[in-house]
Amino acid sequence: MKVETQRVIVHKKSLNRLVMHPDDDVPVRAAAMFYHGQGDYAERYPDVLEPFTRRGIRCTVTDMPGHGRSPGKRGDCGDERFLDALITETMATMGNLPYGVMGHSMGGLLATRHLVLAGKGLLPEPAFSWISSPLLRPGNGRSAAFRTWVGWLAYLIPRLTISTGVTPEMCRLNNEEDEEKALAEQPCNPLWHRRASIRWGLFLLKTSEMIEEEIGNASETTNLLFTQGSDDPVCPVKFAREMYQRFPNKEKRYCEIEGMLHEPFAGVGRERLFSALENWLDDLEPILAAGA
Repeated sequence: MKVETQRVIVHKKSLNRLVMHPDDDVPVRAAAMFYHGQGDYAERYPDVLEPFTRRGIRCTVTDMPGHGRSPGKRGDCGDERFLDALITETMATMGNLPYGVMGHSMGGLLATRHLVLAGKGLLPEPAFSWISSPLLRPGNGRSAAFRTWVGWLAYLIPRLTISTGVTPEMCRLNNEEDEEKALAEQPCNPLWHRRASIRWGLFLLKTSEMIEEEIGNASETTNLLFTQGSDDPVCPVKFAREMYQRFPNKEKRYCEIEGMLHEPFAGVGRERLFSALENWLDDLEPILAAGA
């Protein structure tokens, strides 16, 4: 894998982007767009996406505004108009290659949105998709008045940020050595945060509601992998199981990793996630061969 850092301009905002290219001796056979999670950042993902680049899939991860190395108020990603402009800009880099759409947590919700829009003819249909621990219910655990409260504040003080409440302990299982390292690095890591703006939170709530109503319109031809930790406290498994059953994809696979938390690709036991990912990628070979 060769990792290239780029600066891209979308709606006059300068964003940090990582493009993960296959090695020189591996032909590029497909391209993929990966949506990161809330408070997350692109530099976490080269190791996660290595199985894709090894097979000739060029992967692009862009830090949203206020995330990673992209400037902006921490947690304020912009709005739907900005997101759609970013999608258009990213897809323009893919040319005529078969493409995939992937995402984790909030990014899994956005990738699911992408599939619904593609199924409705508003975006090109992806050949493949990996949905990881999607944030299907961003208002889960909040009061009944929360949705109304967010709606009012989004008009009054849209860029106000609040805590997501997510901690590293909710995301992965660490051995003692990993735990000590994580605790030592956490206060020093300027790329990670747990903030979300009111306007972005309202957009996520609306997106969740749209998906709940329209998941049956998702692209049927997209080969789908849906992965989930069974003990995920951030995106509870019951929502994942229910939503997976409603995906209309003709080729789909659900992999629930027993005992894993919100990030099955990190920490102790992650090899089980990567085993499932490798098996699914092997089955994508006919799609990749078509793009060679």
